Amino acid sequence: MGNKGKVVKMVQSITVAYVLTAVMLLILSFIMYKCKVSMTGANSGILATYVLSCLIGGFTFSGCLMQKKYLGGILLGVVYFAVAYVVSAVWNQSIASQMPGMLTAFLICVFSGMLGGMIRSGVN
Repeated sequence: MGNKGKVVKMVQSITVAYVLTAVMLLILSFIMYKCKVSMTGANSGILATYVLSCLIGGFTFSGCLMQKKYLGGILLGVVYFAVAYVVSAVWNQSIASQMPGMLTAFLICVFSGMLGGMIRSGVN
């Protein structure tokens, strides 16, 4: 598969990851509304959303790679985090408010994407 095909697959995989994110956050908000979940529970749900979305995205994107699929998963995690961070920075119009959890979220996205790629390499 050429570079153009890999870029298309990356866009498709990121789209899958963000659709999954939207669905999971919708479910999380419904659970929070019905069960009166605390902010700690909400933060845990958001981190679980990052994990699952990047894992599935890394798994999906790594399917187009012949070798080093874990690197494809890492790349997807980095792109996923970068897009989420930029959108959040534009939406909130502030970067300082995002600093405390930024490193944690970045590492979760990267390692979850890598895990998705590693799982994909074992599926072949």
